[in-house]
Amino acid sequence: MTFTKTIFTLLLTLLSLTTAFGQASKHKTKILLIGTIHFETPHLDKYELKTDDFLAPKRQKELEELTEILKRTNADKVMIEKPLKQQKQIDSLYNAYSQNKYKLTVSEREQIGFRLAKKLNLKHINCVDIFYGMKRDSLVSATAKEKNQEYILNELGGIAKNFLGEIDRVTKQNSITEILKYINTKELLQKNLSIYLKYYAKIGAGENYIGAEAVSEWYLRNLAIYSNIITQIDPKDKYIVLLFGQGHIPILKHLLQNNDDFEVVEVSSVLK
Repeated sequence: MTFTKTIFTLLLTLLSLTTAFGQASKHKTKILLIGTIHFETPHLDKYELKTDDFLAPKRQKELEELTEILKRTNADKVMIEKPLKQQKQIDSLYNAYSQNKYKLTVSEREQIGFRLAKKLNLKHINCVDIFYGMKRDSLVSATAKEKNQEYILNELGGIAKNFLGEIDRVTKQNSITEILKYINTKELLQKNLSIYLKYYAKIGAGENYIGAEAVSEWYLRNLAIYSNIITQIDPKDKYIVLLFGQGHIPILKHLLQNNDDFEVVEVSSVLK
């Protein structure tokens, strides 16, 4: 009797462990976050990169090569940096492109996003952006002047200029695939985010915290984008490709890595 009870207890324990393991290894949607440069320089960012001619034959060939690599992911959805409120407009353009009735503009959203989605035979491309203006920028400058903290903004300006110069050099000397591999390294992603965390956050600290509030606006925009991303993903989706300006990626990556519905895929593992 004792032996039987022992076996029964062991079986219950094993069943419990198996159930727990099954829960721990639930399906996760893989999501590839690709930080990009803006091909068309839309003049929306304070610090911008001087762009190359991405419509030139050499670049078009590189875009074909890049999207052929990304096609191997067999992604269920492609998400781009276009406002959610423009979804109908993007649907119309993408539908026309799918029928060879629309010529892609220079935007990376179309050159990479549309091109990839068509190769994946997707019926739809997902818009997930939302724009929050950095409303405290002028207050940051005023506070820095009032509190003798202009040296912080001057240092930030020098760092940003060098950062963009570095990316500009890499852009001129490398293929689009190599550019994306470079700007999605851990070092470059951290360097972009540090502009906000290392410099902006100091302005007005201890008094009005204008710098911290300006940083919170950047985080708010990315949190809202994250909300759009996760609400447009179905539990059955196995793989998502997200294309967004490189500056957004560090925060979006952090948010998605801490949501156990997702497995963040490193760019370096796909663009080898």
